Amino acid sequence: MATRQNHRPLLVATTSLVALAGLTGCASDTSERLEELEAVNLGTNAEVGSVSFGNMLVVTSGDGQPARLMGVLLHSSEEPVDVTIADADDSTDVTLAPGQQFAFQENAVVFDTADDRPGSRIELTLSVGGEQDSVPVPVRNGTLEWLEPYLPEGS
Repeated sequence: MATRQNHRPLLVATTSLVALAGLTGCASDTSERLEELEAVNLGTNAEVGSVSFGNMLVVTSGDGQPARLMGVLLHSSEEPVDVTIADADDSTDVTLAPGQQFAFQENAVVFDTADDRPGSRIELTLSVGGEQDSVPVPVRNGTLEWLEPYLPEGS
């Protein structure tokens, strides 16, 4: 009987280690899945004030051609807010109601020119109320099939 009691702590410790190893494996799987989801995101994410900027990018056929702004704004405040998005020579303003989501795929905003060629990044200045941030966003073209319908006319 004494032998069983001596192995009991060993059995409990072994079972605990196996359970812990299983949980560690789950955490690893979760982080890998998150990386896969982030890889699907082709644009830049940012937060300025009460507004989240999701998957921001511009679509154009070339440097100096018209460029359509893409992405989604999500306003989390209970007050309306004015948002300005600008590149080196163009800007657009959007007023968001409390809790409003605004998708540029559904609300076309076209800058007169892309400041760089597809495959590069341009700096966008994101302003919300008195807060501001500058973020690099990708310049894409219509080679990705789902972006082709968003190429601006004349580009």
